[in-house]
Amino acid sequence: MDTMKIIEKLAQTAQNETAPQYNVSAEVMLRINNLRQEKVALLPLELFAGITAVAASIVTFFSIQAWRSIVDPLIQLFVPFQGVPLW
Repeated sequence: MDTMKIIEKLAQTAQNETAPQYNVSAEVMLRINNLRQEKVALLPLELFAGITAVAASIVTFFSIQAWRSIVDPLIQLFVPFQGVPLW
């Protein structure tokens, strides 16, 4: 029972205590305005992404051409005869 009385006394003193009041609105607004003013330079990133996309499309084009010749390995035998009629 002694413990309950101590807890009730602590609760009563906590209820009687006044909460401190601080005005932090100026600091918060300053921080928000500083965040708005910071500009992120994405131009180098966008440029790199564009160059990478062009390079990937070129590599894809050549890899498709290579894949077509790999699928039929005998195609190299008939490359010189493509313009010549067989009969």
